[in-house]
Amino acid sequence: MQLLAAALLAGCSLSLPLPAPEPAMTAALIDRLPANLPQAPRGAATLLVLSPQARPVYDTARMAYSLRPHHIAYYSRNEWAETPPQMLQPLLVRALESTGRFQAVLAPPHSGPYTHSLHAEVLELLQDFDRQPPVLRLVLHVQLADAAQRTIASREFVAQQPLVESSPDGGVRAANEAMAQVLREVASFVLEQVR
Repeated sequence: MQLLAAALLAGCSLSLPLPAPEPAMTAALIDRLPANLPQAPRGAATLLVLSPQARPVYDTARMAYSLRPHHIAYYSRNEWAETPPQMLQPLLVRALESTGRFQAVLAPPHSGPYTHSLHAEVLELLQDFDRQPPVLRLVLHVQLADAAQRTIASREFVAQQPLVESSPDGGVRAANEAMAQVLREVASFVLEQVR
């Protein structure tokens, strides 16, 4: 009798529908360099691009958006492949190398000599749906210092790129456009300071 009950229960459990699989997590990159970076004659200067930082709310792979002022939420199925600072550092290095100005553009763990250092902080990387049309807002603060770590100049760069579509994918495309714009401006700023 118990064997018959077990067989019936096993048969019933096989006829139940299986739960639908959860949608996969999608990871995206900010990896676009600007096409028209400023150029300068090569000099003797070497630049160390320090590891960028980010405000804690943006120092995550989670992709942030806002529906109303002073509130931040994160997508549940879309994220960055790396944190914004991790994506930013190689872009800064490649952009500044492409200017032709520096003998070398270095990144940690470099421990040798250098003439200048650049520190960057992501203050905001947000898809803002409280505005019409919605925008991706990127705010980056950079500080250029000499070899003795004395600040030469600092500046905040702001880019607001309209979202072509109100979706995570639209935000990724806008983030790449905004980053390319900011990288071009950062390169110009650094070239103005390093003579």
